Amino acid sequence: MDYYRPPSLQGVVDGLGSVYRALRAWKFYPKGHPNRKNSIKQAHGALLTLLDGNNLSLNCGRSGFSFPDGEVIKDTTRMSASLSHELFIRRVQKITFLQDLHQEDLLDFLRILTILPETIQKSGGMDKLMAEHGIRTIWANEFDFSIIRGKRRAVEDKGIIPLDVDQLENEGLAEIPGTPDLPDTQIDDVAPEEELQSLVGQLAVTTDEHIYMMLIRKSISCSDILKASRNLLPLLPLVKLLAAHANDAGRSANLRDSAGFGLEQLAMGDDFLVFLLDRMEGADEDKDNALAILAAAGPSAVALAVEKMGATENLAVRKELTNLIVRLGEPAVPPLVVMLGDSRWYIVRNLAAILGDIGSPKAVPELQKCLQHDDIRVCKETIRSLAKIGGREAEAAVVTVLRGNVPALLPQAITSLGGMKSRRSLVDLMRIVCAEDMFLKSLSLKTEALNAIALIGDQQVTPTLMELFDSRHLIASGRWAQFKIAIANCLGKLADPRALTVLKKKSASSGGLGQACAEAIELIERTGGDTHGDA
Repeated sequence: MDYYRPPSLQGVVDGLGSVYRALRAWKFYPKGHPNRKNSIKQAHGALLTLLDGNNLSLNCGRSGFSFPDGEVIKDTTRMSASLSHELFIRRVQKITFLQDLHQEDLLDFLRILTILPETIQKSGGMDKLMAEHGIRTIWANEFDFSIIRGKRRAVEDKGIIPLDVDQLENEGLAEIPGTPDLPDTQIDDVAPEEELQSLVGQLAVTTDEHIYMMLIRKSISCSDILKASRNLLPLLPLVKLLAAHANDAGRSANLRDSAGFGLEQLAMGDDFLVFLLDRMEGADEDKDNALAILAAAGPSAVALAVEKMGATENLAVRKELTNLIVRLGEPAVPPLVVMLGDSRWYIVRNLAAILGDIGSPKAVPELQKCLQHDDIRVCKETIRSLAKIGGREAEAAVVTVLRGNVPALLPQAITSLGGMKSRRSLVDLMRIVCAEDMFLKSLSLKTEALNAIALIGDQQVTPTLMELFDSRHLIASGRWAQFKIAIANCLGKLADPRALTVLKKKSASSGGLGQACAEAIELIERTGGDTHGDA
């Protein structure tokens, strides 16, 4: 059977991630909170876009989703993987979303997912509960569409339809049985700042998952009040605590997840993030707080950090902001590549450098476009970044620069290809070394090419270098002597015994050439002529 595969893997990750965010919003926010309704609508819209008039079937594993043919859906944000885990622990191994996905079906599906796994099993399992609730367009543990059509007719014949989000949120309806009830510990007649301080103290010692979720919700409510009055300093202890809890492997997955959710909610709105970024000159604790919120806030936060980096004159702050974005890693790449189209050359150069430090191959196609940038400084930084990322695509891009007609970029391209040990560039590097130049006006470029060839370490170039080394030149003899010193150094590093003959012949020469030959001979003999490449 042929199954639908969306054209964009990132689209699958984003769509499933939006469903998981809706699940968390439904879990953590109290009834009537606008984020509950908004998250459902966003998730439904994202899934309809993903489906694009098709049915989508996925395997659910402990560590993530996969397509029916077994190909794993990789997700650096872990959102879709977390959704798959929630399904897996409720014994859902397969999930199918139908092309006419109803919003009320998605909502009831997520409401059922908030029920404890053991309660679901006692009730007969996810598929039984979903059918009893009248869910028609999402099916658990079934890929066969002929069976799904039969089951759907049976559900529709019963006339049961899940309630929509407005009915659930606006009417006095009870939650689904089995959904954990959370105690109310509202502190009356206490200022939000004092209440938040108390809540942080309770969060620090609470290990009960249900109470912890309740405390998170109340902490976010307090934080929203403080944000509205621009009293942001009291939020810092909460950020520090939640960041520590979210990364504490000794805590349960649900507790870590709740802490991560809290950070995401704190990150909403730009004011608090700007406040944290403005404190970058402070203690390391402030930098850790900024990183935690930056990671939770996603693309919009990365854009703010880049703007701050471009606006500040403080080099130390600029460096810290760069380090923060690099520490975010792969999740920062999509927003960064979008910003490579910025009109400010210094912003693009910084972005290229950051992408190189992150080292994601996903950035290579967009970085290649930067090689055509009007500002040579951007192009040079891009070459350095491509070399850091590595891989065949990045290597090919730098080799293209070597074959281009922009002389100012050649030194950087040569240096980078040497660092990459690029055998693909060997012919082009030798072309530079052997190019006719009677007066050796390109001596520095030829020397850099020889240094790169030595780093690549392929001995197949030895015969050509020996011939060039043994040639005679009367014009510009001083520059030719320097060139031959560079060739001798290269031959020594290549450690090819075949070069000993010409090196010994010139070792008696006066000045630097004789010394370079002697050092090369010693290096070859010391290494025993170990092969570094094809002879």
